[in-house]
Amino acid sequence: MTTTGHDPRSRTTPPSAGDETMQNPAPQKVAGRDSRQTTPIVCGLALLDKDPRYDRRTGHAALPIEVRFLDGTKTTTTLDMDPGRVLLLSAQLERAVALRAKAQEAAAT
Repeated sequence: MTTTGHDPRSRTTPPSAGDETMQNPAPQKVAGRDSRQTTPIVCGLALLDKDPRYDRRTGHAALPIEVRFLDGTKTTTTLDMDPGRVLLLSAQLERAVALRAKAQEAAAT
């Protein structure tokens, strides 16, 4: 007894978006460089010598920072923090300042 539609050899599957026949196996080159988009890799952040902005209405603070990428490029942006993060950063900085002062006292004696 045979039923239609149950024989796996008779089924056809629609081509997927990533069908191997549709993709070019070699990436296209533009002026000797790979044309594929790459995500820049961040290698460092630095606070800028500018005052943070504080929004009294929301309690958010915006710290101006510089972002350095692995390829040597830089950009500036802001680090936006909610009230909880502002308090956390404040406590962390107070602790860092106290530890520094303690280390300087120990070195002086």
